[in-house]
Amino acid sequence: MVKKAQLKIQEMSFMLLATVLFFILVGIVYLAIMYRGIHSQKNQVEQDRAIIVSQFISQSGEFSCGSYCVDSDRLMILANITSYKELWPVSYIKVQKVLDKREVKCEMGNYPDCSYIEVFRKDKINDTSSASSFIALCRYELVDSYATRICELAKLIVGYEVK
Repeated sequence: MVKKAQLKIQEMSFMLLATVLFFILVGIVYLAIMYRGIHSQKNQVEQDRAIIVSQFISQSGEFSCGSYCVDSDRLMILANITSYKELWPVSYIKVQKVLDKREVKCEMGNYPDCSYIEVFRKDKINDTSSASSFIALCRYELVDSYATRICELAKLIVGYEVK
């Protein structure tokens, strides 16, 4: 009789142990699934932030010369100001002329005969993706002694970090 009781106690303890291990494994699987969901939500938030920054640049009074028109002269000045580096919550901001196939970065010496303006770039960049929108990139030039606005089709590219 005592041996039967001990056997039942052992069976019960093994069942309790198996049940606890089963729920621990279910909890680990649940946490892994939730972590993956949080990870993808973080990437979605970063993408949304990049889209908001691109809308801000294309519509703000500091850079805009109209609806979805960006003043390239102002961008060139902003690209050379280092105090704005902490302002941007993204990895990089770049304005690429669409019809220009060259890869010539705009500097003060070669402007406007260049293909892209790098407004901002973080020092340390890991894996990135980008959101972009088309804009009119405009500047003023003297043509026959008149200030003329010259616009080109460009792409505003805002990069964000992906993990």
